[in-house]
Amino acid sequence: MASKNKQHHILPLLADLIGRGDGTFILKPRLPEGDFDTWITVGEAAKILGGLDRRTIHYWLGEYLVYCRPMPRKFKVSLKSVLALKQATQDAEFWDNRELQMRVKEQVERAMTKLTKGATAHDDDSPKPNSPGKPA
Repeated sequence: MASKNKQHHILPLLADLIGRGDGTFILKPRLPEGDFDTWITVGEAAKILGGLDRRTIHYWLGEYLVYCRPMPRKFKVSLKSVLALKQATQDAEFWDNRELQMRVKEQVERAMTKLTKGATAHDDDSPKPNSPGKPA
């Protein structure tokens, strides 16, 4: 019997099984979104980083962790950034060494800029409503 504390590994979904109706299936590969990054919840990020408090994770969003907001009150955290922070904090001097912290912060800043540019490019392609008082 499996224990309740068993670690669950989060992997990106690489394919879909499409049922044919006769009991057989077709394996349909999925195109990866960008670079195989997986988005996890704040609670999952807290567990991966060693059972931290969720408020700590919220404090680190945008500084040490890449995040997005699919809904106004819901945050998703990049699994890649969580694993990078976990690896960086395994060094005992991480929190005392400004250079090590800056490396992680620069990676997060680049990823956040990339996400922001992708979102604004998507918004720029959408049709714009006409301004009131101006003819169409």
